[in-house]
Amino acid sequence: MTIIEALILSYIKRGIGYGYGILTHVKESGSDEWVEFSRAGLYKTLDKLEKTGFLEKRTEQEGGRPPKKVYSITPEGTRALSEFLGNGFNFDFQTKYDFDAYLVTAVAASPDAAVLAETVRRRLEAVQKQIAVLREEWPEDKDSYPLIVFSLYRRRLESLEAECSWLSWFEDILKTVSGDVLHMTWGEAGK
Repeated sequence: MTIIEALILSYIKRGIGYGYGILTHVKESGSDEWVEFSRAGLYKTLDKLEKTGFLEKRTEQEGGRPPKKVYSITPEGTRALSEFLGNGFNFDFQTKYDFDAYLVTAVAASPDAAVLAETVRRRLEAVQKQIAVLREEWPEDKDSYPLIVFSLYRRRLESLEAECSWLSWFEDILKTVSGDVLHMTWGEAGK
């Protein structure tokens, strides 16, 4: 399962059951900064998820408007989403942008602060491992390395350290709040 498929299943699980509603929610929630899919790509993915048995489709008619396809998640889709969120994401080798998309998906699927804190903890541990590996791979004598190689190493290391700092900060916040963080504002978190 891809992160986009998981995100779409998450939205449908939360009750956003038709394509236009998903597109609107992604735009209004600001999630479009972390996830990208076109209108055509969304409908293609909805069809694929229906064919795999993860979604069921029905048609609804409202007044004189054209009928719209409304989707609901099946038990198979719920299991697949839970499995992906629990085990399907490789926290070790994803970029922070992939993790951002995963985080949006995890919140949509299970917006409980404690569940989200565990997700952040898993990523934090993976990033800390990546930092340890980077530090072990480079010999003490960095002066003999080409400038570009060392500068890229340093950029990667600093980026991972900054991500660790952010993850620790976010985890601490999540540990102090409870309930549905999907609709929680910064002010409601009390920070």
